Amino acid sequence: MLPADRPASPNSPATGEKGAVDRRQSGTRRRAGDRLFDRAVQTYPQTEALSQVRNLENLILFIDDDLRETALSLRHIEGYLLQTLSLLEQPRLARAEVQAVANDERVLEHVDQMVETLESLRRRLARLGASLR
Repeated sequence: MLPADRPASPNSPATGEKGAVDRRQSGTRRRAGDRLFDRAVQTYPQTEALSQVRNLENLILFIDDDLRETALSLRHIEGYLLQTLSLLEQPRLARAEVQAVANDERVLEHVDQMVETLESLRRRLARLGASLR
């Protein structure tokens, strides 16, 4: 379990009066997409390995951007899948509704966007890996 995935203990400052965890305040939110988008607005500690790399700031910003763009594409794809599931769970299926979902090409645009950002992410990670000592 990663540190960010561990629930806060009842005595930690991230818990409320009733023991409920305020993950947004504590920085220990569970959903990967939430954690990725949080990096855009929060500072994050630099690891020892990353602190030894020179001129790293821009590369990390681009990596973070690729992570967020990929997560956003995944959210859109997930929305399409949920829309399809909802359609299939309806008591009656209408041909027009099924065809409308089947003909919605936006999901393919999101898949293409995800592939592009994943390729970019992999290239940037390779650059980062090559610069580590």
